[in-house]
Amino acid sequence: MKWILGLLLAGLAASSGAQSVYKCRDAKGQPVYQSEPCPEAEKRWDTQPSTTTWDDYYKRQAADRKIAADRRHMRARAREISAGAGPVGTAVTTPNADACSRAKAARAQAYEAMGVNRDFEASRHWDNVVWNACK
Repeated sequence: MKWILGLLLAGLAASSGAQSVYKCRDAKGQPVYQSEPCPEAEKRWDTQPSTTTWDDYYKRQAADRKIAADRRHMRARAREISAGAGPVGTAVTTPNADACSRAKAARAQAYEAMGVNRDFEASRHWDNVVWNACK
């Protein structure tokens, strides 16, 4: 007997989640929305309770902000490309391109002379020389 009562309560709980909304007309012909069926319902919507949480809402807001920032970045990059900056990954086309290639060659020569026993300070020095020549 107890399990029959439990099944009955479980069935009621499962059916209580979904609701229907009916669009009817009142005596003046105006639309009325109600949860009870009417004799001549124009439309019926079946609804489910929302399962979203505030955490989902905040995650969606953060994602929307990230998308907007990415779009701004892409529009700015498109303006740079149309202004002649060139696409991402192109060769250095600045006036100091020769200085940049000379600095890279000097670094490669210094690294080869030092071998695998070069220290951090030497690597840092040559990387800074290349950075300053190529920026």
